[in-house]
Amino acid sequence: MLRKSYEFFIVFIKSMIDEKIALAWSILLPLLLFFSINYSWFHAKPDVSKAVYYYASFWAFSAVLVVFNGIGLRLTDFRELGILKSFVFICGSKVPIIVGLLLSQIVFGLVSLALFTLVISIVFDYPIFLLFFTAVCTYLVVLLPLFMLSLSIASLSVRASSAYTLVNMLIFPATYLAIYRGESTDFFTTILYYLNPVEYVFRFSVFTYDALTNNLHLNSNHLFLLVISLVYIAIGVIAWSKIKIASTVRRT
Repeated sequence: MLRKSYEFFIVFIKSMIDEKIALAWSILLPLLLFFSINYSWFHAKPDVSKAVYYYASFWAFSAVLVVFNGIGLRLTDFRELGILKSFVFICGSKVPIIVGLLLSQIVFGLVSLALFTLVISIVFDYPIFLLFFTAVCTYLVVLLPLFMLSLSIASLSVRASSAYTLVNMLIFPATYLAIYRGESTDFFTTILYYLNPVEYVFRFSVFTYDALTNNLHLNSNHLFLLVISLVYIAIGVIAWSKIKIASTVRRT
């Protein structure tokens, strides 16, 4: 299985490289948004302890887009086009295909976050290594829960175009809500907010930065991160068995 997973990983990496415009856009979009929103930093920038919240919001935006587009939505697209059925016929299981997709998104996600962090840190003279290490650690920790959550998209019997539109429409209000919502003290309200995957990654980014700078003070919000991680994984376990290899909305 490992060899087959590696072979699919190579196929998916080559496919991403061939899609040069989409690849460049997915890397440039966060940078363009960051500079357009924080153009005032060229005159007066916040210190790194405050700037990390802005970094975290874009790390979260990018991580969720990478995982959802690269795994959940890609599986939906493969199924609708009949590619998933052909791949399963070749290798005998959907496991190597999904693992290959996961590995490819590990590489792509790390490259995207690294380039974003490097460019912003150089332009505004922030500590590159600290912020880069924060981004990498955060992504590797949240990757499994996000991956499992993304499988819920692939388990739905919907057209790929509809799924793509819905996810990419919701990512912006989800990001806005994660950054600008007020503090909540009610347990169930907080859980609902944390179910937003962008907020989940955003809070995890801040948690990782605080841990790396020895400024971590454990509280109930960190318990929420653990609870949501387990919820996402549970959703993925349920969704895994419901992922069909043949399209239910289009004849393949």
